[in-house]
Amino acid sequence: MFDRIVRIVAYVALLSGALTLGLACGTSSHTRAHVTEVSAGSAYACALLSNQKVECWGANIRSELGNSKMIMGSVPVPVSGVTNATAISTGGNHACALLSDHGIKCWGANDDGQLGTGEKIESATPSRVSGVTNAIAVSAGVFFSCALLSNHKVECWGANYEGQLGDGSTRSSSIPTLVKGVTDVTDVSAGDDHTCALLSDDKVECWGYGSGLGNGETTGSSIPVPVSGITKATAISAGDATCALLSNHGVQCWGVNDFGELGNGKTTIGLRPVPVSAVTNATQLSLGGKHACALLSNRRVKCWGQNEGGELGDGVKNHGFRNAYGFDMSPTPVKVSGIMNAIQVSAGAGQTCALLADSKVVCWGANDFGQLGNGKRTSSSTPVSVVGLP
Repeated sequence: MFDRIVRIVAYVALLSGALTLGLACGTSSHTRAHVTEVSAGSAYACALLSNQKVECWGANIRSELGNSKMIMGSVPVPVSGVTNATAISTGGNHACALLSDHGIKCWGANDDGQLGTGEKIESATPSRVSGVTNAIAVSAGVFFSCALLSNHKVECWGANYEGQLGDGSTRSSSIPTLVKGVTDVTDVSAGDDHTCALLSDDKVECWGYGSGLGNGETTGSSIPVPVSGITKATAISAGDATCALLSNHGVQCWGVNDFGELGNGKTTIGLRPVPVSAVTNATQLSLGGKHACALLSNRRVKCWGQNEGGELGDGVKNHGFRNAYGFDMSPTPVKVSGIMNAIQVSAGAGQTCALLADSKVVCWGANDFGQLGNGKRTSSSTPVSVVGLP
């Protein structure tokens, strides 16, 4: 969901001037590991390193950090037992890593079987998802997870109360189950209680909770249904709502909109896709809990939606809009302050993180559990640097 969900399966390292240490003899050198992907979850975040290891920070109440039973970590800590990761995805209170052997390991909360191990026991140690040996992408939702397979089919596991596993039932499953009716998927994104898939013909299909399906209906579906009017999508990201990046670099979103997360200047539900205002040069998307962000072609970032903890990142605490709960929000995109060289953005639940071209990571928003990774627990409405990463 939070991640990623547009999840970046592999990033080409853009580290300029990588730190190289020459030995005294002058014949050997070592290149330091650097961050290649960041994924923000619910009050925590994780980073994938170029050495295929993973580090996480923030809340660890449900073992989200994959490291120990400590309550929180305001600076990054290594995830145990993951040494060959090629992509990561953070969900509600669990996270998953795609491995170089096309398997998947997940860790954290497991009440609904979202770790995919066949059990429902929380795990601080990353565990292999049962039976998945040909995955090429992974997406962690709030209480469930999905994998895109090399045969372009999708398997999902975990909570299924709204049919978000896509297997034609509403029975939860602690092992992967095949999504019905889609055989040409190029990307998958697991959201709050629905899932969406990008197809090879650039169309999108979704399943699960009704208002998140984008087909003009409020009735949910336990099997994929086509999203209305989307014919030229290049990427998707699902959170509590869903957005699609289009071939013309515009963005369209659909679903719940209580917090302005559709970005169209309104707060009414979008049963069909609506254009996001003033975004015409997007290159990547990420949907969070109640907000969304877009990476632009000029390497700046725009965000929209809820701003309770400063997750929009523009330093403004009052955008002139309040939701039913009295929280600040912006139903139109605003520019994140100070970012001019981002190469990836990831929206979580109340916080946002961005990977920069120099492989540094910055985060902004709520920081109750140290989820900004700067060694503090003070929220910030502008980006702060994550400390301790390579």
